Amino acid sequence: MKNDKPNNDNHIDSIRHTTHVTDQGIRFAEFELAGDEQDIPLPDKRPDRQEQEIVNPNEQAKNSLIVKPQQPLDMNWGEDFRYVTKEQQFVQKARELAWHVEDEAPFVAFKSYWPTYDQMASDQFKWYFYWREEVRSGRYPDTDLSYLFVYFYELIHGVGWSDPLQGYALMEQAWTAYRKRYAKLDTYLREWLYDFMIVHGLDMPIQETYQRFPRVLSAELKEKEWKRRFSLQPVELTWELLLDLLDYDVEKSRFYQEKGRKDLERYAPKVIALVDSYWAKMKGQRLIDRFQPRPRQVKRHLFRSAVYDHGLYGRTVVLTVVSLSEHAPLRSYITGLVRLTENKLRELRGFKGRLRGADTVEPEMEEIITRYLKKEIQEQMEAERKQSLPEVQIDTGKLRRLQRESDQVRDMLLTEEAGQQEVEAENSRPPAEIVTDAGASSGAAEHAVTGSGSAASSKGRSSQKSAAKNPEVFQAVMDFDAVSYEETKVPEEDRNEAKAALAVTEKEEPAIAGSEDEGTALGAPESKEPSVQAAGTSSGGAVVWNTDGLDEEWQELGERLTPLHLEVLHALKSGPNRQQLQRIAEQAGSMPALLLDEINEAAMDTVGDLLIDGESIADDYIEMLETLKSE
Repeated sequence: MKNDKPNNDNHIDSIRHTTHVTDQGIRFAEFELAGDEQDIPLPDKRPDRQEQEIVNPNEQAKNSLIVKPQQPLDMNWGEDFRYVTKEQQFVQKARELAWHVEDEAPFVAFKSYWPTYDQMASDQFKWYFYWREEVRSGRYPDTDLSYLFVYFYELIHGVGWSDPLQGYALMEQAWTAYRKRYAKLDTYLREWLYDFMIVHGLDMPIQETYQRFPRVLSAELKEKEWKRRFSLQPVELTWELLLDLLDYDVEKSRFYQEKGRKDLERYAPKVIALVDSYWAKMKGQRLIDRFQPRPRQVKRHLFRSAVYDHGLYGRTVVLTVVSLSEHAPLRSYITGLVRLTENKLRELRGFKGRLRGADTVEPEMEEIITRYLKKEIQEQMEAERKQSLPEVQIDTGKLRRLQRESDQVRDMLLTEEAGQQEVEAENSRPPAEIVTDAGASSGAAEHAVTGSGSAASSKGRSSQKSAAKNPEVFQAVMDFDAVSYEETKVPEEDRNEAKAALAVTEKEEPAIAGSEDEGTALGAPESKEPSVQAAGTSSGGAVVWNTDGLDEEWQELGERLTPLHLEVLHALKSGPNRQQLQRIAEQAGSMPALLLDEINEAAMDTVGDLLIDGESIADDYIEMLETLKSE
């Protein structure tokens, strides 16, 4: 329902107002403009009371169209309206304060996210410029990290040095002095020093070596470090650096987690170095030369996270990088070498199961790796076995005491035996020959008995041959029923024999005394065997190896081997000879395993392979030793 009711109360004649009411009681108002307001003149503006002069409207409109010339502004648009960044303000002020020095001032804490001079209070300002002079003089007092960043920002912009090498050295010295206290410096200084080298064209060696790449390290520095390590002779890869070059997670292997962790971390990098050395010796090219990763160009942002004026060296720089970590053929080959190493270690350690994917390695390379790991594991097991044996310690004090007691018992036994022999000889003589001079003085009889006993004792000590012929001397038997020495009359013939023995004993006494010194061994008899032969000689004479007809590397090997090594090779030429090898090592004061390692080490450095496999010469190289002969 619509109820239209005109509103006649409107006092404006040109507007009609109509009200509409719906069935729900809602009112709507409708305004209609009649349009009669056109061409109606507007009322004139009343003049201001203070305005005395009447202005002609036509004249005013004419004057408003005339543009009067303005006076030129006296200002430098390039300088007065130039936008100066925070970094540019810092550089300008840093150059003004390049050689400013403050007197000794107390330390004041200073912490800011992007520190500059404007954020320093007056006491912080004084401390900084006193501390900066100390650092430039080679003294490094404790300070806050924000002061260090301000100092590094200055060096980045060329403040405080006249030569780029000097600036690089100042940055590195300050980093080294404070990096233990502020580990956060490593994150920034590695990259800033690298950028400093780039913008100034420096070719500085990398002073720091990485055991594991930090997460924040840029890809350019990672590739630079990998190339440096692959270029070393031999290749120096750690386990942590090797992990990033593999196509599988070796640390999730069951062998690694259960019992092979130490073996893999120890031998896998060495196997890579062994393979690289083999290729260099035999083929004349190393791993990076063989696979030849292609260089690529990357864009690098300079002095990231530093207060740095990009107008100085630019915002970015384009670098040419050799990407070793992303080169698929190199990654595949190194992965195969690690898989092969794990399989061989599983076999040597008795671990079940083998990995797939090790067939990318050449058969000749697999044989070299197998022999190397077999030798290393055997030596490790032997060392562990010797280490598990109980340690034997000799008490030298007890040893000397036992030696003295043994000498005393020996003298007593020899004296007792001599007395028994004398009594038996006296009893076996006819009664007519027994001298029974009852009127002899007791002093003479005592002198005779004492002399006889001394002679017998001296005779026993001076001659070990008689002791060897009479084994009964060492039987501790005491005959208490025998006639005492004082009651027995010593014949004149025995007296003369005792005197002669005593004279011989007195001559040999210095030698016996020297052999019984406390610092000597257990009085062993002097050996009658010939002295040890010189190293490099065998029972038939000196061992000589004529390498004139061999290749250059074999001639170099012949020059490096000592006469002792040649004797070992001559002993093993016809096959394993552990007895002869042990004899040569004992004569040289060494061990067989040590001599074999020295030979193999020289062979690896020259020929590029192991010459001895176990305790025998490798079958592939026996013909090279045909000219090895004993003269």
